[in-house]
Amino acid sequence: MPHEARDALWARAGYDPSPAQRAAHDCPARVRLIAGGERAGKSRSAAMELFGRLLEGGLYWLVGPEYDLCRPEFEYVLDACRRIDAVASVRYPGSSRCELVTRTGARIVTRSAREPERLAGEAPDGILGCEAAQLPPSVFLRLRGRIAERRGWLWLSGTFEGSRGWYADKFRAWQHKGRSDARAFSIPSWENRSLYPGGRDDPEIADLEALFPPDLFMERFGGVPCPPSTLVFREFEPRVHVQPEARASGGPVELAIDPGYAGAYAVLALEQRGADVAVVDEVYVRRRVAGDVIAACRQRAWWPRVRGGVIDVAGRQHHAAPSQIEIWASLAGVRLRSHRVPLRSGIDRLRTFLRDPASGKARLTVAPECQNLIEEFGLYRYHEASDLEPISEIPIDRDNHAIKALTYWLFDRFGAIERPPRQSIPFRITW
Repeated sequence: MPHEARDALWARAGYDPSPAQRAAHDCPARVRLIAGGERAGKSRSAAMELFGRLLEGGLYWLVGPEYDLCRPEFEYVLDACRRIDAVASVRYPGSSRCELVTRTGARIVTRSAREPERLAGEAPDGILGCEAAQLPPSVFLRLRGRIAERRGWLWLSGTFEGSRGWYADKFRAWQHKGRSDARAFSIPSWENRSLYPGGRDDPEIADLEALFPPDLFMERFGGVPCPPSTLVFREFEPRVHVQPEARASGGPVELAIDPGYAGAYAVLALEQRGADVAVVDEVYVRRRVAGDVIAACRQRAWWPRVRGGVIDVAGRQHHAAPSQIEIWASLAGVRLRSHRVPLRSGIDRLRTFLRDPASGKARLTVAPECQNLIEEFGLYRYHEASDLEPISEIPIDRDNHAIKALTYWLFDRFGAIERPPRQSIPFRITW
């Protein structure tokens, strides 16, 4: 529906979105995740997204962990429909399924994630995921599948629950436009001007910021997740490291490769720009052999500028067949280097590019199209602490294919970090 018609409906319902809310409403992505601070107006903005589409007719679901958690959004939609005399019928019981039918032919139904069998059999035109951070990942995948038939839309709103789980991971991965049709937005608490007239400078917000630890304040009130303590690269910040300027500039390109099959075959295209490095593109496929990967790389605009690259040391192995290094040399004419990179050395070297120890600035930028690399930065983790077992300093060897490729190249080009030798300190113990 044209934005002019939508805005006219909002005006009649008394809804005037804040800049952060309007940015989420105007985004054309079919899947949108809106993380809000406490009392940021998440429920109303979600309801107004649906209300602004009522002239289109169709079937819409409001899905929450419980029926009661869908009620705020349903009540906002019902109230707005009553303001414009658009209610044809309404079923509004105490604590079970609600249903609203409008004069425009739209049908709005609440659903509970505790009744997954009801999340099938129909193809809705749009879905509101209410308190989405509390939904299990299986329900998110089911909802995404439900909108596929009619090419519908999915609006997920909620507050971070400890900045962990699929909701926080998707937020980190969807903050920047890439090849996936999904985007993530934050609506801070101070966007609710009825509660905080001073906005970000409101005295109440200032008091909360002084009281809470910085990370927890941004999670609870800024709608921004804290990096989990188990995250390997907590220095990675999508807003800092993911930049459109990282796209190919026309200079020489080198490849960073982590070969695989069932997990992933990851190829990164890199440009060195002075002391900085840009990841300009990625080829990231599963269950494909090297020949398929090379064919995919040849389709990219940067391919004629490839000058060489680095591959995992396992790329030297033959296994009764040509090695990966030999395949790239024969099929692509690309000479690949390989070195044994200690795990800790590779991680430490990548950290110095995420945040330079001397200047504190980022020396690595990533093009928004590199969605798999961006997502891995939010998934690659250490083991959780346990009372029964010692904490392992070795990360979980999963969700790290593109990251490993990047560490191989950085280690090849810049080497290991030089650490000062340990010094002995004399001391006396008096008994």
